[in-house]
Amino acid sequence: MRTLILITVSLVLGICTTIAQTTETSSSKSSSQFSITYDSDAPNKKYYRSFTVLDMDNDYRIKVRFMKYLKSDVKSYLIDQFGKENMIVKDDIYLWNKEVDEEEMYEVRLKGNKLRINLNKDLASDKLIKRFIEIGKELKSITSNSEKS
Repeated sequence: MRTLILITVSLVLGICTTIAQTTETSSSKSSSQFSITYDSDAPNKKYYRSFTVLDMDNDYRIKVRFMKYLKSDVKSYLIDQFGKENMIVKDDIYLWNKEVDEEEMYEVRLKGNKLRINLNKDLASDKLIKRFIEIGKELKSITSNSEKS
C-alpha cells in the first residue's frame, strides 16, 4: 500500500512540475512510463514491471523491466520479430542490431529480465518506425501478465 501511495504522490508531483515549467525547447519529446508493484497476502508472491517509452525527434527507445518468469515469452516474441539468424547470444545477453553506412539503425538487447530497444529514426523508414511502435505495444501486453498461464 505504501508503494502505491508513493507512486501516486510521485506522479502528481511530476505532473505539477511539468505543468509549472514555462520554458520552450526546440525539440519535441514525448514519453510515457508505466510501473506497477503488487504485494499479495503470500509472503513470496510479488509482481512488478516497469515500462518506459521515449519517442524523441531522432530516437525511439523502449526500456522494460519485468518478472523473470516472463523472459521466455519476451525472448520468443523477439525471435519471431527479428529472427534467430540475426541474433547474437553471449553470456545470457540476446542482441539484435542493424547498421546502415556504419551507423546503428537499431539495437535490441535482452539481458536477464531487462529489455532495451533503441531505434535511430533518422536512419529508419516510416514503416520500420511504425513496426517498432507496434512491437512496443505487444511487449507491454506480454509483460503485463501477473500470473503465469
